[in-house]
Amino acid sequence: MTKDKIYFLSAFFGLLAGNMFNYAIVIFSHSLSEDKSFASTVFFIAYLPFLLFSFRAGFVLDKYSRKLILFLSQLVTASCGFFPGLLTYLGYLDSSNKEILYLFAFINGIAMTFIMPGRFAVLGELVTHDKIAKNTVILNFIILFGFALSPVISGIIRDQFSYATLLMVTGSIYFFSAMILSIIPIPHEKVHNHPHRKEAFMESFNFVKKEKLVNQALLAMFFGMFIVGVIQVLLPDFAKEILKLNEKERGTLMGMLGLGLLLGSLFSLSIAKLIGRGKCILLSISLSGILMIVIATITNPILSMSVLFIAGLFLGTVTSFVPSIIQAATPNNLRGRVMSYFSLVFLLTPAISGLGYGFLADKIGLVNVFIISGIVAISMGLLGWIILTDLKIADKKLNLPS
Repeated sequence: MTKDKIYFLSAFFGLLAGNMFNYAIVIFSHSLSEDKSFASTVFFIAYLPFLLFSFRAGFVLDKYSRKLILFLSQLVTASCGFFPGLLTYLGYLDSSNKEILYLFAFINGIAMTFIMPGRFAVLGELVTHDKIAKNTVILNFIILFGFALSPVISGIIRDQFSYATLLMVTGSIYFFSAMILSIIPIPHEKVHNHPHRKEAFMESFNFVKKEKLVNQALLAMFFGMFIVGVIQVLLPDFAKEILKLNEKERGTLMGMLGLGLLLGSLFSLSIAKLIGRGKCILLSISLSGILMIVIATITNPILSMSVLFIAGLFLGTVTSFVPSIIQAATPNNLRGRVMSYFSLVFLLTPAISGLGYGFLADKIGLVNVFIISGIVAISMGLLGWIILTDLKIADKKLNLPS
């Protein structure tokens, strides 16, 4: 098995564990408090470190061994999954001291600040430049595959076992991923005359500011991820309260979204041949908003799963095309720092929107929040179509294969 294939195997287990952790802390938080805002706050705190440390993480990834940083970060996330599960099992974590979750969510978020851009940056060391766009799509496919499987597996585990077991299993999978990563030989080439942190930040910031394709792709990612907050934070509770689903069914519902994301990513290159990557991104954002409004108006579980699956198809093209465009437009010496911008937008945006939608749900109800989130997504897609002119011709500007 080649190094890149072993790396993809490690990435699969790591991304599966990461998505299981995100799902687990959301449904666990809902079980600890009836307030929607508590779960949304835990989710937000899990991604707050991206705002605080993303640029530092990009600097570190461009200066030191990316493999070592990724390995150590995964050990931290493994601990953040296993130990809260152990505390819950021993009776030290329950609704009376639920705020302990804030600590583990925050520490996990610090590690994830290095893991997300690190996965893409390490990939750049394993494949040649002419293969980077294609392999980025493959890595995104694995990300979405993990996202699709994680709620289903979590639901099956939760249906038979406690939240404690679910969290400890999540931590164990993360540890296994780190062990696979450790056996991959990726020599670190020391960069001489590496700029100081402030200079490194300004170098990457000026590049993002100057390179229209990169900054427009990041803005499109913000538009696309804004609706994901309501999906990740409130959809599990929507499935339980409105659709009246049990744990397995709730996991399957979330899995249908993931399956849609997966297939959307898988067929994204075929879609690109029809209208191009940039245009597809913007159309998908608005269409996903329309489908979110539809979800809010139906209570049949089968129909809800079907609509959610289709919404996933559209969002899957967004999450595949945006990073592939950024990777192709970014030189290798800046890739760690620039991909940290992508990670910041990709992960922090749903956390911010989820926090806002969570507090709003306590005021006006879940159904109304889903309708509002759909309207916002439609508006963002239309706005992007008007102002992101370079993104719409990204394939031509980067000479990307269709």
